[in-house]
Amino acid sequence: MGQFYGTSIWDPVLILAQIVSVQCLFYLSLCTALYLFLGTSTGGALTVEVLFDYRKLVGAFSFAAFLTSALAGSLILYFVVERTKKCLDFTCTCYLLHLVFCWGYGGFPLSLAWWVTIGVSAACMTLVGESLSMKKELRDIPTALPTRASRGSAQTSGSGPAEGTGNKRQRLINFLGR
Repeated sequence: MGQFYGTSIWDPVLILAQIVSVQCLFYLSLCTALYLFLGTSTGGALTVEVLFDYRKLVGAFSFAAFLTSALAGSLILYFVVERTKKCLDFTCTCYLLHLVFCWGYGGFPLSLAWWVTIGVSAACMTLVGESLSMKKELRDIPTALPTRASRGSAQTSGSGPAEGTGNKRQRLINFLGR
């Protein structure tokens, strides 16, 4: 059954759960990409400095790792956020939190290469995530009317737009272990 995208319900717990999920999955994809691109050249000795110290971001392999992570991040947006108009918001939140973590770990990033890498990665994550989400939102809506028997069962199950949001919220809360 299709999901209705017409109305938005303000649910701060769902939004925070989505932010945490996007951030954690972003770092998981970034660590995986850094290991694939840089782990082979360093003998597998990657530290947290590679993630958060802007002075360690050098070379085409680091740029490729961040770009690969941005592509994975667009898939994360597709599955976690599911809304085209929210992709930019969640991408900016993700990269602003990354800036704050980098600033706290190694000082404010002064390298032009870091800013270009982060800017290109954020743009890529936003545009590809919006494209994927838009394809999902523009799917055809089935217009076949339910039979009389299925109409009665649908009303008792409470499968309206608010209920779908509640189920998604509950799944994220269960996922985060709250």
